[in-house]
Amino acid sequence: MQLTSRFRIKNINNIIGFLSECHVGRLATIDKNGYPQVIPMNFVHLTTINQDGNYIDTLNGNKRYQQKEAKAKSNNIVNSEFNPDATENTYQQTYSHIIYMHSHHKGEKIENLLRNSKVGFEVDKEICFLPSYYFHPTDASFADTLYTSIVIKGKASIVSDNKEKALAMNKMMQKYQSEGHYAELTQESKSIIYLTVIKINVETIEGKYKIGQEWTSSFKKDIAKKIIDREGMIKAREILKDMKINILEKGEPELPFSISM
Repeated sequence: MQLTSRFRIKNINNIIGFLSECHVGRLATIDKNGYPQVIPMNFVHLTTINQDGNYIDTLNGNKRYQQKEAKAKSNNIVNSEFNPDATENTYQQTYSHIIYMHSHHKGEKIENLLRNSKVGFEVDKEICFLPSYYFHPTDASFADTLYTSIVIKGKASIVSDNKEKALAMNKMMQKYQSEGHYAELTQESKSIIYLTVIKINVETIEGKYKIGQEWTSSFKKDIAKKIIDREGMIKAREILKDMKINILEKGEPELPFSISM
């Protein structure tokens, strides 16, 4: 995915955080006739140590641990989330990325990935549709959308190790049912033994975002006011939060110093 520099998410921690927040991704496999098949899937994204001897366990905060502690936790695989203080995109040298999903043991996507392990995976969020009249009184071509999207390419396989399957599903439960109220699965759990888990070893991961970062401050503030007027205060707060804009008590948008990702 060739990205214009100003739209590329440069900080890997922002990509990781986005993947940890989103509940649905789209798995693309190639069918027997050479056509892509795209299916929405629940998923969990994890990272493993690559070179530096440390790892991040971001479900429990942005702390760094030594490799010997990492090996003692979750078979050297950890969850990942947003790190607002990180400034460098060093994931290719430091971390390996994995996507896990569970699936019915039969079906076209299973047949596809067994035939051709190369897959795509995409996660996105529409932040806000911007009507054309925000920018021009009559020209419809000015309509736009603010969004974030992550595109992944990698090789998929079916996990055979029950310990790894239990790890993946426990991490998925942590993501989707963070309040708890369940017993952790083990490699001996009957549901794990008969469960099909898909694993993507990520080869490339790229992020793109468009939240008005190329706009001037005055123009951004004008658009923020239009969003408040059109969407209402409650919905606008969520939209402007994604745009890194706060709404003050009197309903005025407060612009950040920077919204670089």
